[in-house]
Amino acid sequence: MNVDVDINVDIDVDIDVDVDINVDIDVDIDVDIDVDIDVDIDVDIDVDVDIDVDYDVDIYIFVDTDVDIDVDVDIDVDFDVAIASGE
Repeated sequence: MNVDVDINVDIDVDIDVDVDINVDIDVDIDVDIDVDIDVDIDVDIDVDVDIDVDYDVDIYIFVDTDVDIDVDVDIDVDFDVAIASGE
């Protein structure tokens, strides 16, 4: 008995993976806040009282008004940028 077995296995595997990821992020944030507050308060009070009986009485009342205005401006700007890429 004569057995002749010839097995020829040829496996050729080529794997070529080319991954090109280009991420270009350009963020321009321009915040321009202009606050102008102009308050002008003028208070003029004139009081003139004349009482005439047998004698003269002059009453003068002076009112001085001061106005204080405080303006506080707090501005907080937060930016969160998240970029996810997946296949």
